[in-house]
Amino acid sequence: MNIGHVIKTLRIQRKMTQEQIALEADMATSNVSRIEKGQRQPSQKVLQKLAKALNTKPSTLYAASEQPLEDIADFLRQEENTEKNVGTDSLTFTQDTKILITLFNELTPNNKSLLLEQLKILHKWQTKIGQ
Repeated sequence: MNIGHVIKTLRIQRKMTQEQIALEADMATSNVSRIEKGQRQPSQKVLQKLAKALNTKPSTLYAASEQPLEDIADFLRQEENTEKNVGTDSLTFTQDTKILITLFNELTPNNKSLLLEQLKILHKWQTKIGQ
């Protein structure tokens, strides 16, 4: 099991730096580097933070780490496509909604949280004005 290789592969797929991951996970960049190099195994708590920073689930990281090294990148891409499509097959979206979902999925986890808070405030404001 090489969880560090999985984290590095997913980070590169997401076009993120170690610094960005460390910032999102609230940890030192050197720790991310050591984990990626296999010099340190992440605790469950650290793994959860890293998964959140990478916009995935810890179970996906574990499952990918069980794959042969040469298959990890493809496995992660397949999992990402599966996660994006879960629950949306039976829904019909307008073009605006599709664009919104695409843009939202490209945000970092921290920016997703910020956007959701802003949307809640905007919705609350609109409800008050509409009454």
